[in-house]
Amino acid sequence: MRTAALAFQELGYERTSMLTIAERLRGSKQTLYNYFPSKEDLLRAVLDFDVGEVADQAMEVFLAERNLRKGLARLGQIYLERQLAPLAIANIRTVSTQPAESKIGEEFYRNVLCVAWKRVADAFEALMDEGKLRPADPWLAAMHFKGLVLQDLLERQLLGAAAAVEPEEIGTAAQHAADAFLIIYGPRESASGANDLS
Repeated sequence: MRTAALAFQELGYERTSMLTIAERLRGSKQTLYNYFPSKEDLLRAVLDFDVGEVADQAMEVFLAERNLRKGLARLGQIYLERQLAPLAIANIRTVSTQPAESKIGEEFYRNVLCVAWKRVADAFEALMDEGKLRPADPWLAAMHFKGLVLQDLLERQLLGAAAAVEPEEIGTAAQHAADAFLIIYGPRESASGANDLS
């Protein structure tokens, strides 16, 4: 899947054939077809793997952090680093150019992106139940957090309006998003342990 993802990024999805990928793997096209019946199926697997891997990492770091503000900032930073990486940008561009009848975009949104963000929403819901975030719609809270983290950074990368985003800008964006999120969803009382996840 990594080999296919790199080929899609370098050559473009349309110009990448199953034969090209098989040759890069030093294997046969038939063996590749045994695992993935079509190039579309391989694209679906690439997208699922890419998002699933970063979701696992981000949630592990977030749940391990005892301080809520720091946890949110790390969650935002990991998400931004991956979302703004050239491979992720290439994947978004690939999906967005597929014909609507292929259903790849819809499946990617429903079966991959929504599933990943549902994990964030579930974590927020648990924090709401514990009184560490104020009660609200957890899905809406997750979407607000996503929007706060992304700012205009994704659009800039997708449209080629800026060079690669510097790590400092990503870190600052994630910290600002965490602060803004806690202003909106943090507990109303300013208890000393309000930002403690324990």
